[in-house]
Amino acid sequence: MPLTRLSVPDHLSAQQVRGLADAVHDALVECCDVPQGDRFQLVSRFERDHLILDPTFGDVQRTADACVIEITFLLGRTDAQKRRLYRDLAARAAGIGLGQDDLVVGLVENGAIDWSLGNGRAYIDK
Repeated sequence: MPLTRLSVPDHLSAQQVRGLADAVHDALVECCDVPQGDRFQLVSRFERDHLILDPTFGDVQRTADACVIEITFLLGRTDAQKRRLYRDLAARAAGIGLGQDDLVVGLVENGAIDWSLGNGRAYIDK
């Protein structure tokens, strides 16, 4: 049950943003065993002055196209799966016209009790 937030610069085209959203979901399915239909994504666009990302921190070269991807999902992914996810996302970035250094990814894990999908029930009580 991932919830993905994509923070993107407002100059990216709708096609690039949808491509990024698709790339993130496809990478989660491929690398982290997320079911195909388990897709919950929020996209926020930011003006240049409202998306402040250091261009070189972490020994990379970010451009004005840099995006932030925040993924919250259930505990249970291995370090190897997470590393594979990062590599897969970087590779997919090129397919939508972004540089491999233009994705900043943050993962947050929690348990099934921390989710409700509706009807006032905890996900663990499904």
